[in-house]
Amino acid sequence: MTSCELCRSLLNDPHLRNGAAAVEQRFPGCHCEQFSVGDRSPGRIEDGELLYRMFTDPIDVDEDTGQVARDAFEDGHRDGLSIIRERASDREIERLVKDILSVKPDKKRRTILAIFEFRCLDVREERCTFRGDQHKAFCVYDQTVPRILEPAEAPVPTHGTIMSRRLYELPVTRRQFQNDCNETLYRLITPQRRDVHTFRNGLIANLNLRSLAGEFVRAL
Repeated sequence: MTSCELCRSLLNDPHLRNGAAAVEQRFPGCHCEQFSVGDRSPGRIEDGELLYRMFTDPIDVDEDTGQVARDAFEDGHRDGLSIIRERASDREIERLVKDILSVKPDKKRRTILAIFEFRCLDVREERCTFRGDQHKAFCVYDQTVPRILEPAEAPVPTHGTIMSRRLYELPVTRRQFQNDCNETLYRLITPQRRDVHTFRNGLIANLNLRSLAGEFVRAL
């Protein structure tokens, strides 16, 4: 298999766990960024692309203050922080958000409470110090993921992910490293907030209402 095929195989493995660590171990230095790795993706995520990150209640966002928790970014050092490309059509965003809002029958209905817009390059340019040198801190891939509500359907092609490179050494502990990742992604992603009610002409606001009505409850 070629390097591109190996990257695609790993990043599309439905059984992949601790993806950020696994990708860095097999393909260090954001090697796979040079390839398009997503299923039916329109292409690798370019530096100048605008990206969206959405957060739900009650886990990620304080419903009273609207403040996003730092821990809401912890997927960045685990399996990857899901993002949506600005080039996504309304239909593609709807399909992704339906899965984000999906819940088990006995769980509280979820809504999108915060949307942030940021530039891919701002994440790719972030550096960290490791063994005395400066290194890229995060990788951004056009990874796609299996559908939740409609598992028989193809993945949404305009999904992406941010993965930390897992670079730290003593005396830094794993927990300190994880906190640093959360804080850094918070700083890079949250400055530009989009209005949930007007985003894409009310698309998300409408999906929130549908979620509260129970439309996105997963089948047993």
